[in-house]
Amino acid sequence: MFKRNEGLESIHALIGRAPCLVTVGMAWVDWNRIRPGDGNLALKTLGSGSSIGLGLALALPDQKIVVLDGDGAVLMNLNGLATLGRLRPRNLIQIVFDNKMYECSGSVPTATAHGTNLVAMAKGAGIRNAVSVDTLAAFTETVQRAFAADGPHFIVAEVSPSTENVITYPRWLDDSDNRYRFMRYVEALEGRKLHEDAIDVKLSLNS
Repeated sequence: MFKRNEGLESIHALIGRAPCLVTVGMAWVDWNRIRPGDGNLALKTLGSGSSIGLGLALALPDQKIVVLDGDGAVLMNLNGLATLGRLRPRNLIQIVFDNKMYECSGSVPTATAHGTNLVAMAKGAGIRNAVSVDTLAAFTETVQRAFAADGPHFIVAEVSPSTENVITYPRWLDDSDNRYRFMRYVEALEGRKLHEDAIDVKLSLNS
């Protein structure tokens, strides 16, 4: 096994400026230490990564969309896997860091600690490119291949639990601020406006 932060460090350059949807918890903390900025959208609803990632991938077919997820979150929305398997967005890469626990909630074990196989579930849902890796070298190589080939890709990284104090969240952005900053980031990547009146709508709602 390897550490989640080691895995994220190893794929930082591969991800580059790709939009990242990151589940709240230590994956969010670790990734924002490595690549802070407006290109990260916090997913505060556990399990929403596959669904929001799917929508973004379909809307932006020329962009690689990366979901940084956790085992506990994926287990909360297995229907999302079935939808991914049916629609098969070629530009989506979902990376699941499986430490077999809810690390920020008292290290309560998830179902994967008792034999649940996320890769088998993903393949059963129709996601053909579903793999599990347990070494840093294999993880880096697998993500590199995913960026070079059509997806969707579902990569389960078997990582060791963190031994540090896990309740060390950075200051959270307001949800609306995070969304609009992320939208502007994606617009800059695309070189076009995706929502002309986004700021006007926000201001009118707050007035």
